[in-house]
Amino acid sequence: MRLAFCILAMAFSASTCAQDPVFQLVDPFPNLSFTQPVDFQHADDGTNILYVVEQAGVISSFENDETTTSTTTFLDIQDRVLFDFNEAGLLGLVFHPDFDSNGYFYVDYYTTGAPRTRISRFNLDAANPDVADPNSEVVLLEVNQPFANHNAGQIAFGPDGYLYVTLGDGGG
Repeated sequence: MRLAFCILAMAFSASTCAQDPVFQLVDPFPNLSFTQPVDFQHADDGTNILYVVEQAGVISSFENDETTTSTTTFLDIQDRVLFDFNEAGLLGLVFHPDFDSNGYFYVDYYTTGAPRTRISRFNLDAANPDVADPNSEVVLLEVNQPFANHNAGQIAFGPDGYLYVTLGDGGG
């Protein structure tokens, strides 16, 4: 199944606030499509690049421009991700607050082998800073999961600088 991103835009004006709001679906990138997208991020590094996480284990990057017609594979870890069209797979992405200087970013995924959630850090490829180095993985945390559902997957840096991870309730 191919999915495109759509943005739900609400139009308000002083005269319509008392009335029902008007909703409109807008496709901000009509020339792009993704398979099972689960996360959408920006590195906040001064660039105009956006990132889409696909559940099967691929992160794509592209220019934040509605006329964009192609993406770049930023990271491909399909060989490490267990994805069976359930609630497993590559589930989250966050960029380090100092990404523009250190090139670190973090992912949350359900890994192959014993069922578990893995939180890992990666960095940019030294030869091509527009993509990640898939061999730079540093595993920070692994948590056994009894089932392949209810795994959550959101990761974020808090205002205190700590990395916060959601793990879900284990399913079943």
